[in-house]
Amino acid sequence: METIQCQNIKCQGCVKKINEALLQKYPSLQVDIEKQNVVVEADKNGIAEIKQKLQELGFLKEGGILGKMKGFFTK
Repeated sequence: METIQCQNIKCQGCVKKINEALLQKYPSLQVDIEKQNVVVEADKNGIAEIKQKLQELGFLKEGGILGKMKGFFTK
């Protein structure tokens, strides 16, 4: 199982959005609102695909200084 640390997972609506995007392809996917993470069983390519989708949905921190600045201004 792989744990992917996320951000902005605040409610069941967020969980539903993630599940609708990923659960069918990754049935082991579990979203934890309290811990702000996603736990899933997938290979390296699957993890990369999941991270890409989470970033598109706005639940994954962007890397680099721009991502840090964006996170600072959206809190």
